Amino acid sequence: MQQTGLALLALAAWAALRPSAAILPIASSCCTAVSHHVPRRLLDRVHTCRIQRADGDCDLAAVILHVRHRRICASPHSHTVKQWMKKQAAKKHANGHACHTKKHHGKRHSHGAHPARP
Repeated sequence: MQQTGLALLALAAWAALRPSAAILPIASSCCTAVSHHVPRRLLDRVHTCRIQRADGDCDLAAVILHVRHRRICASPHSHTVKQWMKKQAAKKHANGHACHTKKHHGKRHSHGAHPARP
């Protein structure tokens, strides 16, 4: 009977000390690979971006570009991406955003649907 209690205690200690997804969440939003060639036309359609550092959470440095409903992991060492980031930094000084959030230019306001207010 004592052996069963000792075995259960050892099992509980092993389960408590073992790293698991419930105890230590894994950073699932990290890029695991990067693209070294990013077309400029794609960079023109970026809505938001974020910098991923190769620190304790993620193993790979990347620039995460959000285009429509996709997430593209680009190399921060790519010449095209570096130029684009410099352009975004210049925009930051103008409007306060490091990665410019694109506005929807296709949205039109209908004129005449509602009477103008005086």
